[in-house]
Amino acid sequence: MDFNDAVLTGTKGSPMRDILHKTTAILKGRGKVITLREHADEKECVTDVRKNFIYVSTPAENEEKHSIAQVHIKKSFDSVSQDERFSFRVKGFFYVNHNRRLVKVDYCHTLRIKLHWKIKTSSPKKTVTMA
Repeated sequence: MDFNDAVLTGTKGSPMRDILHKTTAILKGRGKVITLREHADEKECVTDVRKNFIYVSTPAENEEKHSIAQVHIKKSFDSVSQDERFSFRVKGFFYVNHNRRLVKVDYCHTLRIKLHWKIKTSSPKKTVTMA
C-alpha cells in the first residue's frame, strides 16, 4: 500500500506524515534523551522536523544563582537548491527536590526544521519581530 498520497481523516486534506518518537536513558540512568522526528511530503515542499530534549541530573549541595537560559537561533535560505533551514536551541538548568535531596537538572532543547521547496520561490517573507 502506498501511503504517499494518503490523507489523514479530520486534518483538512493534509498529507500523511511519518512520525518517530524515541526515549533513551543515558549516563547510567542519570539522563534522558527524547527525540521526535517528523517527515512530511506535501504538494509545495518536503518538511523534516527534528526535536531533541536532553536532560542530565547531578546531585547538588546547594542552589547556585539561577542563570538565564542560553538561546541560539539560526535561519538560512539557499535560493539555488531551494532549501530553507531553521535551528533553535535552548540550554539551561533548574533544581528539583527528589527524595529530600537537591538535584540539578541540565537541559538542552533543540528544534531543527528543514524545508525543501518543490517550486521555485523567492526568499520567504521575513515577518519576525524580536523584542
